[in-house]
This record gives sequence, structure tokens and C-alpha cells, in this order.
Amino acid sequence: MSRLAMPVAAGPLPTTRPGRRTGTWSTLLRAVTVMLLLNFDQFPRQIGRAFLLTAAALAALIIFNEILRPESRARVVVLWVVVVFGVLALPGVLHRPETEYGQLKFFLLVTVTLLATAAVAVIRSQRDIEAFALALVGCGGVLAVAALASGSGEDRAAGFGSNPIWLARAIGIAVVACIWLYFCRRLSMAVASGLVVLLALGLFATGSRGPLVATVVALFVLVLSGLRRKIRHGRREWVGVGLLGALVVVVLALPSLLPPRMYAFVVDPSNELAGTARTEMRDRTMSIIAEHPGGVGYGNWTSHSWMLEHNYPHNIWLELLAEAGWLVGGAFILLCLVMAVRLWGAARSDALAGFVLAMLAFNAVAVSTSGDVNASRGLFVSLALGLLVLLRVRRAADTAPIGAGLPWRTRPAAHRREDREPVRW
Repeated sequence: MSRLAMPVAAGPLPTTRPGRRTGTWSTLLRAVTVMLLLNFDQFPRQIGRAFLLTAAALAALIIFNEILRPESRARVVVLWVVVVFGVLALPGVLHRPETEYGQLKFFLLVTVTLLATAAVAVIRSQRDIEAFALALVGCGGVLAVAALASGSGEDRAAGFGSNPIWLARAIGIAVVACIWLYFCRRLSMAVASGLVVLLALGLFATGSRGPLVATVVALFVLVLSGLRRKIRHGRREWVGVGLLGALVVVVLALPSLLPPRMYAFVVDPSNELAGTARTEMRDRTMSIIAEHPGGVGYGNWTSHSWMLEHNYPHNIWLELLAEAGWLVGGAFILLCLVMAVRLWGAARSDALAGFVLAMLAFNAVAVSTSGDVNASRGLFVSLALGLLVLLRVRRAADTAPIGAGLPWRTRPAAHRREDREPVRW
């Protein structure tokens, strides 16, 4: 048999029944649904409640529809969410919250936080994640304008009245999404530069230092994952390296350009951190962890730390170890580490993995400085998105012809037409 006849004799590779291409409006609807469940509380109370109720209803309907689709991976995401949140809910059942804050905290964990994570199941394809990134950028732009318009003499802009830290997180993750869209050639340099400047100004206006550090760390992770994926064709990634390096040099050389709180943090970070209550929180939380291997229960940290002016230790990793116990807290930390390692490996062949890894890095740093477990919806959503991306990479590896690369611009020219179609999960 000649070599020319071999492909004909071998026949086409077995494939599953192709699904319908997701329409533009359907893609936007899915993306906006997930985005609203993440950022609804950054808007005025009445508008935020309307966003929450609308997004919750849409998510429930779309998830139900996705579960019925035979080729969908929504069932895997939903099962994963049920297992993870089932484990996280155990401390609340075994150690009943003693305070009103603890009861509300546990209730929000198994409702809003769980729903926001499960909403990732509505994501079908690469186009949906790109639309989700665009939705994050659009929302971040609106919040940045609100932050700049609401700046006060205390240098802590609150936007529509939300917490400056949560506002800074929503803007910071929008910066990461904008840079990723530029790397993927979905935004031109002019548009991306204008958006990044607007978002950066809004981020500085909040005066929140933790989200600023998280943004810088996430951008470096994003750039490194892009260089790792296509080292010979990473012109835009090298541009990103140059811009990040120039930004660091300018900030270190001229820190007076920053707002006062940012200036003090850059000039003497050790003094700024020592001047906060976080050091004492950490020390007392470590004592609680050592004395209570099974945890003290959600919301009970205050009664054991005797820091009555604070409800949580402003570090989700210490919070889970202290309130949920060594097993639950340790399992969740291990889950995050395993997901990060797997995404780093997948980033070599799939740009989506690099974006989700950057999101995970951003949220991991952000939740290490402030907020309780319910202020970590972004972290849970990043983990769920990571699961979808790993399923995508695994499916592409199982169905790719011999000699073909993995998804998105890594196959030979003969396969590029198929790669333009969204990969179904």
C-alpha cells in the first residue's frame, strides 16, 4: 500500500456528533451571567440585587439545559462543585456558628458562593471564555470610572459604595483579562493600552495594596505562561515583559507618583505591614490552628482570638485551617496547588490555561491579604474554570490525529481551519 493511499485506507478518525456552534448572543449571555455572579456586589444595592437574582435564574436554567446535553461537561463541573462545597460545609454542620456573622457566613457559602462557582458549568467553549474576559474588562472599566469619580480626601475610592478592596479586585482582574485578550490578538495595542491605563488609574484610586500586588503577580504569571507556550513567536509576550519591567522601574524610581497609601507601601513595605493588625491576626490564628486541629467552626474565630474588632483573620488559608480544621483546610490548599501545577503544564499547549492560571494566581494572592471565604468567589470560579480547561486539553489530546498538536494555534497548517471552531467540552 502506498503512502498516499494510507490515509484513505485508514479512514477518518472516529468523532463524536458535532454540537451546534454557540451563537453570539448565547455566548454573551453565558459570559455575562458568570461575571455578574462575581461582581454584583460592586454596584448600588438595588441594582446589585437585581443583577444577582437575574444571573442566578439564568445560571440555573442554562445549567439544567447543559446537564441534559450528552456531549456537555457541565455534569463534571456540577459534581465537582457539590463535592468541594460538601466538604467545606462539614465544619458548619459539626461546629454550629455561634454568632450572627458566622450564621450569615455559612449561609452565603452554601448559596451565593456555591452558585457563582457552579455557574462556570454554563461555559461551553473557547469563545465563551473570551467573552467572559471581555465581560470582566467591561465591568472593570465601569467600576474604574466610578472609582475615579468617587475619590475622596482619604484616597480610598469606593466606586458605587462598595468596599475599596473588593472594588480593587474587580478592577485588577480586569487588567489581567485585558492583557490576555491583547496577547490573543483579540484587542489591538491601542485599545488595550487605553483600557489598561483607565483600569490602572481606577485601581490606584482605591488605595488597596493587596489587589495591586495580586495584579502584578498575575501579569507576570500570564506573561511567563505565554512565553512558555510559544517562545519563538511570542512577540506580544516580550512586549508585555518590557512594559512590566518599565513599570516596575518607574514605580521604584518615582514612587511619589503613587497615591499616599501606595507610596508608603512601596517606600517601606515592612513598616506598613507591621503597622497593621494583620501580624497580630496571623500570630493569634496560628495559635488557634495549633490548639484546634478540628477547627473552631465558621464565624467562631473572633471568640477564640479575642480580637473583637475583627470577624476573620483576613487570610483565607489561615481562616480555613483555623475554622474548618486541618483536614478540610489542608485539602482545599492541596486542591489549589494541584490545579496550579496542572494548569502550568497545560499552558505549554493551550493559551486558555495560561489565562486561568493567571486568574488563579491573582485570587490566591488577593485572598491572602483580606476577606473571608465568601469574599473569595473569584478563587472558586478560577478553580472551576481550571477544571474545564484541563478537560479541554485532555479531550483534545485524546482526539487529535497522530502528529497533530494540541488546541489553539499549535497544529500544523492543515489543521488550522478546524482549530478556529470552538472546542466543545
